[in-house]
Amino acid sequence: MAAHAVLWCLDPFPADANPFDALVDESHFRYAFPGHADPTATVLFTAGQPQHGSRARLLLCAHLTAERQGPGPGPGDGDGDGDNPVCLLVSRLFLRHRDLRHRAAGSVRLFSPSALSKVVVGARSRHSFKWASSDRFAGGLRALASEGHTLLAREGDELLLPYQPLFGDGRPQVQQLLLDLVVLSCSPVRQGRITPGSCVVVSDLSEPPPARCGSPAKPPPRTRLFVSDFAHFSDSLSRSSSLLASRRALGAGFPGLLLALEGRVDVRVADVFPLLQDARLRGRDVDSAVFVSRGLLMKLGLFNHEWVVLSELRPSQPRGGRLASLLALDLDPTPPGAELHLNDAFGLISTAHWFNLSGGEAVPAAGRTLRIKRLNESSVLQASPSFCRSASPRFASELHVEPVRSPQYDAHRSYDSILAHHFATARLVSPGDVLAVSAENCTGELDSISHQRCVVLYFKVKKVLGSGDGEQDETGVYLADKLHTSLYTGGATSSLVPFCSMGSSLWSSFSPAGLTGTVDHITSIILPHLNHRSSAALGRCNLLLQGARGCGKMTSVRAACRRLHLQLLEVQCVSVCGDTAAACEVKMRTVFQKAESLQPCVLLLRNLQYLGPAREGADEDSRVQAALCHLLTSCCTRVVVIATVSRHQEVSADVMAAFVHQVTIESPNENQRAAMLASLSQGLPLGRDVSLEYLAKYTSGFVLGDLSSLLAEAGRTTAARLLRSCVGQWEVDLCSSGVKIQLQDFTSALKTLQDMQAQAVGAPKIPSVRWQDVGGLQEVKQEILNTVQLPLQRPELLSLGLHRVGLLLYGPPGTGKTLLAKAVATECSMTFLSVKGPELINMFVGQSEENIREVFSRARSAAPCVVFFDELDSLAPSRGRSADSGGVMDRVVSQLLAELDALHSSKGVFVIGATNRPDLLDQALLRPGRFDKLVYVGINSDRESQLQVLKAITAKFHLDPGVNLEVVVEGCPSQLSGADIYALCSEAMTAAIRRKTWLITDGLDTEDSPLLLSSEDFTIALKNLQSSVSDQELLKYQHIQQKLTAK
Repeated sequence: MAAHAVLWCLDPFPADANPFDALVDESHFRYAFPGHADPTATVLFTAGQPQHGSRARLLLCAHLTAERQGPGPGPGDGDGDGDNPVCLLVSRLFLRHRDLRHRAAGSVRLFSPSALSKVVVGARSRHSFKWASSDRFAGGLRALASEGHTLLAREGDELLLPYQPLFGDGRPQVQQLLLDLVVLSCSPVRQGRITPGSCVVVSDLSEPPPARCGSPAKPPPRTRLFVSDFAHFSDSLSRSSSLLASRRALGAGFPGLLLALEGRVDVRVADVFPLLQDARLRGRDVDSAVFVSRGLLMKLGLFNHEWVVLSELRPSQPRGGRLASLLALDLDPTPPGAELHLNDAFGLISTAHWFNLSGGEAVPAAGRTLRIKRLNESSVLQASPSFCRSASPRFASELHVEPVRSPQYDAHRSYDSILAHHFATARLVSPGDVLAVSAENCTGELDSISHQRCVVLYFKVKKVLGSGDGEQDETGVYLADKLHTSLYTGGATSSLVPFCSMGSSLWSSFSPAGLTGTVDHITSIILPHLNHRSSAALGRCNLLLQGARGCGKMTSVRAACRRLHLQLLEVQCVSVCGDTAAACEVKMRTVFQKAESLQPCVLLLRNLQYLGPAREGADEDSRVQAALCHLLTSCCTRVVVIATVSRHQEVSADVMAAFVHQVTIESPNENQRAAMLASLSQGLPLGRDVSLEYLAKYTSGFVLGDLSSLLAEAGRTTAARLLRSCVGQWEVDLCSSGVKIQLQDFTSALKTLQDMQAQAVGAPKIPSVRWQDVGGLQEVKQEILNTVQLPLQRPELLSLGLHRVGLLLYGPPGTGKTLLAKAVATECSMTFLSVKGPELINMFVGQSEENIREVFSRARSAAPCVVFFDELDSLAPSRGRSADSGGVMDRVVSQLLAELDALHSSKGVFVIGATNRPDLLDQALLRPGRFDKLVYVGINSDRESQLQVLKAITAKFHLDPGVNLEVVVEGCPSQLSGADIYALCSEAMTAAIRRKTWLITDGLDTEDSPLLLSSEDFTIALKNLQSSVSDQELLKYQHIQQKLTAK
């Protein structure tokens, strides 16, 4: 249960109390919370009117006092209604540090803080770091935690601890040292309680230190004072020292000179919906405003809320321009969950404002420079001697609008209540404008409008009439509201519409992170077809967009439509399919007719491969495909048809020919994935240990949908971790404590997704095999590193043509060829794509070659990547010797050779093959440019190599202190492979398990004791150990090595 509360500054604050704690009247507190009997309480204060847009939730240690301090009557005084808020008495230092005000209202409730397992503290100075690292600080902290004090810690705050004598002599000195300690990180939540079991880590912060809490604020840096242009002109016309003294200049036609002055301002088009949450903008028309910083307002020499005329700098642009009002705001440079940013270099305008200003021009990606000028005196109402304050457009007496057809709502319905709510605020209107009317607050109309929760309705202004005095505004712009204007609604019309969203995210952005290049390409294709003159010459715009599932095809198309102000009609091709070809054809015609009624628009056909699939034994439905081709070639030129497929092979050649333009979305690279993660994680509580660059590096091959799933899975992992670690805590208390997603959550989520992807053939992933896991083979390791790692570390070698793409490992079985390939991928931070040769062979004609192409396509998308072909001799035998009638193996070898040759143009893809029979391989594979580096991986013949392999295998085992691995190696045969030594360890482990089972049965051991491998276990295993490679086979491999080396 929460109670109303108010923060009251108590000055002076008691010297013996912690300045970051709160005092509260005991009787008043017990009246609000009758079940609490302790003299102290941990409460959660939630600010009711935060200053930065987010509701601040602060943990406080409240001390109950019997002395009446602060304002207001007690709970039993007055009328006895009990509605008096709980008064929290805090220090002035507390208010300054929390950025709160005196008498700040909010709510307070009892709170049970979560126990923190780890707290990382940073020291701002060398002196405080030395003190916090000493035994005095550790002893005092342990004493406070053991005595039952409430020790609260919050990320980003100073370490707020009460005084303890063990900290040192002198309370002021200790308090000053504590103010130098800032909490950098808390686990598992952002704020909680330090307990005797908490681990506190002290770190030395780098210079320069951040501003210290409680220290006097530094004076702001002096900025140049910008004087407006009319002051400069006044000074040049009159040598008086004051503008007010220049009465002759002000009265002799000088205002006309001021109005003739014009400047320039850079603006950017942004989604201004988050600004509507600001109470200062209530009753303002944001679609006619230019949002600027106070510094930019001073540079322009204009006033806040002043009306100006904006126009483009193009010669073809009419000089009349469009009216706008200036609104000065102070925005955080990086507000959470939003892409809004204001500085003194540019202003912000809404999409609807840009649409009406430019006449429907595409949204500029970077920004645009506009001409800005004060509003002319002849077209304004002079209601005050102060010209700048009274300049305002005239009100319209009549406004005629027409609803714009849209796939989101029925344009023939009546929306009088929505329009009445919209024009409760005075809106700027002009003939030809398109008004974006939000239906968010009209809950009664939402169910009948669309399946979406928040919808924007569009109305086109047909005619605007003035006040009836016959005087026409030179700008043609008027104000319209319910009080002064009569509204008339006409029939539905078609038009371009500005995009207006109800939030800011990657999915509603004009340039989605990681997909900007694709959106630019799509926009450049569509834009020429929107011109009436060029559309007839260019013909119809049909575009086929292909890419893997979840790569961002829909997001790219929607972003392009937002830029070009095109309405989007989405059609799932599965819903168009019918029981018969005739039914499917009728549905397709209906879809294209609806698109023509919305022109100009984009018709998006999702999953085009479902139209005209195989039917009743036929290869394809020719009638459906013929009808689709006819509709594509005969539709209106102002209807842009975009179809999406996963692979172009899924569409027939006839349908492909109907699409003039084809765009392919490739898998994002590391930088694009980092940008996608940064955009998707906006507003998420990420821990300080989370590095998006690290995640981007280990998500090779992931597309936009996969990254979104990664964040969702990380959130679920975080929730499960908190429920396990914070047993007994209410979920609402955990959320109030500040949940954060840590790196371990992302690591667990990444492993989960990779395991799910591993169910598919050839899913790329990064293994966890290090060089220390591979014993011996030092020369082989160096050869592999020179081939794979050197080009990655020295990219300039690629420009010289020194690029090897293939490496062949050959030798007896069990020598560690696969383990070597995995270790290379891990040590070089490359994804690993393991492919068994036989699993690529398919019984269907052409499918085996397709599997080869798919493997290399995945490798290129997951670059840098190592493709490992195990049992290469079964995949690429010598051509001309196969007994298959169709020549399948010959075609597979040819396809493999073609893909290897194509890798020279792909950076970061390396191919490693492994085989036991290199003599069976097609000799074309061993030519330069393919598998031109042959590395022999032999058995371990010397004791030193065998000892290194044995140490690598037993590194994760628990060995008895009496075990001597050198003695074990001396008892082994002279010729052993890595697999033989692994079999030795496995047999020893089996003997140890059998021995432990007997001891447990006899009651001489317990199940909780560790399993130790003894020398007797290895002795038992050595009795049955035999080499898997005979001497004759070893001679044969040595002969093959000499033969290949001599080439």
